[in-house]
Amino acid sequence: MIPNRVCKQPIDEWLDEYDKFSEYATHRVRAVIERPVNVPELVFDHHRTARTKSGSVIPCFVEVATGEEYLAFFNADLNQQRGSNKGQQRKIGQGGQFLPPKRGKFRKFWMSIVGTEPKRWSTVHKNINARLKDFTFTGDVDKSVKADGTPFNRIKNVTIFERQKSNNFDTYEEQLRDIPLEQRIRRNTYRN
Repeated sequence: MIPNRVCKQPIDEWLDEYDKFSEYATHRVRAVIERPVNVPELVFDHHRTARTKSGSVIPCFVEVATGEEYLAFFNADLNQQRGSNKGQQRKIGQGGQFLPPKRGKFRKFWMSIVGTEPKRWSTVHKNINARLKDFTFTGDVDKSVKADGTPFNRIKNVTIFERQKSNNFDTYEEQLRDIPLEQRIRRNTYRN
């Protein structure tokens, strides 16, 4: 059921109320859009390998603004694949050699960033610094705790950080200005 005031309200009065509301709505929307978002900008620093249940490669990223270290974890095979030491674990630590699983997250991460496969996946550790040093990354960040209880920054879903090349505030404001213009045109047609 429509209230009596709305039924008896003249068109001019309704349009004036609508214009006042649209100005209020524009202010509220602009306040929400211009709120700063905390997105970390990270650069690749180095990688290391670690013994876990299946072995891990840990790319380390450093935040540009604060210098804090963020770690990403990917499963990897740390065993020798060929030669007399086949099956024995490789040395672990910074710059260690690893073999990422065929359908593993590291290969997906590599392909999304670099775009081409290395000649051999077992030698990807040689190219990782050169291939990732020019990019800025971001992702989902959280605080985690090591087995000994020390906290560290962890990053998941690592992607390339892309700066917004241009904003759409001008277009948005222009669209908001056009709405009252349309209302003024309608108002003038109703009066005539």
